[in-house]
Formats: sequence, structure tokens, C-alpha cells
Amino acid sequence: MAWDCQAYGAGADAFGARCFFAEPGERLCTAEGECRTRMAAERVRVFERIHALAADGDPVGQYLAAEFTHPDQLLNRPQDTE
Repeated sequence: MAWDCQAYGAGADAFGARCFFAEPGERLCTAEGECRTRMAAERVRVFERIHALAADGDPVGQYLAAEFTHPDQLLNRPQDTE
């Protein structure tokens, strides 16, 4: 069964963007639920990294921390799930 990767969205498969965690044209997630779980964890990881950079005084980290105030704002999270 095929599904759209949450990070890339609908239609990205046509360009080889099947899975955020794999090489182009490949898929590591074995089911849509696994994709959702892995993307949720990745959003948290990226969010925490941005805020760690901001706390260290990094100007880009500070800018990104001001723009992204919740992990769900990152990596194309669908608004109608979870």
C-alpha cells in the first residue's frame, strides 16, 4: 500500500520523494502509522535543536525559535491528523 510521506505531501512520490528517512525513490516506513510516528518524533527533535541553538545565542536559532513555537509547525504536518 502506498501513502504520501507527511514531510513531502501529496504528489511528491512522482519526483522520487517517497520517504523523508530514505534515499530518493525508496521508503523506510512500512506503514502509514509508522510514517506518522517517525515524523512526529523528527518534528520534536528538530524543534528541540532549534530551541537549543536559540538558548545558546545563535541568531538563526533565535529567529527560527520565534517563527516555530510548536513542533507541529515543522515538516509539513497535516492539520487534519492526530
